[in-house]
Amino acid sequence: MKRFAWVALLALAACSKSSGDVAPAAAGSAPAAASASSAAAAPSSSAAAASSGGAAASSSWAGSYKSAAASISVPPEWKKVHWSDTKSTEGIGDGAMALAIDGATGHVTGTLEGPLGPATLDGASADGTVSATLVRKDPGDHGFGGTLLATVTGDKLEGTMNLSLGTGGVVRTATFSLARGGAR
Repeated sequence: MKRFAWVALLALAACSKSSGDVAPAAAGSAPAAASASSAAAAPSSSAAAASSGGAAASSSWAGSYKSAAASISVPPEWKKVHWSDTKSTEGIGDGAMALAIDGATGHVTGTLEGPLGPATLDGASADGTVSATLVRKDPGDHGFGGTLLATVTGDKLEGTMNLSLGTGGVVRTATFSLARGGAR
C-alpha cells in the first residue's frame, strides 16, 4: 500500500510539473505572442461600450421637478398616535435638479435646488432604474430629505421623490423629468 501511495504522489507531482513546464513554453511561442498582441490591440468590451454610449458610459441629466403636499395614512391600530399637519406651504413648487451616473460603477450623485433644496443625491443605477437618498447640504437646517426612484427611457429620466422635513411634520411628493446631457 505504501508503494501505491508513493506512485500516486509521484504521478501527481509529474502532472503538476509538466503543466507548469508547458505554460512558459507556450507563452514564449510565436502563436501565443501573436494572439496576445492582437488581444492588446483590440479594445476591451467595456471600453467599446463606453465609446459607443453603452452601459459603461457615464451620463449627466438635468431638468426640473414639481412638488406637492402629500399625506400619511396612519393604521387604525395606531389610533392613539397623533399626527400634526401644520398645513404648511413649505416645499411646494417647482425646482431644478441635476444628477450624474457613473457608467462604470452605477454610482449616482446630484443636486436638488428650489423649494425642496438645497440637497444632494447619492444612490445607484442598474438595469435602467435609479434610486437615491436625498440629504440636506446643511443637515442643521432641518429641511427636506427623502428618497428618489426613477426609470431611464432613452434620453429621459423620470420618476418620483418622497420627502419630509427633518422634524417629520410636513411631507411632500414630487415628480420630475430630466433630459440626458444636462439640457434643461
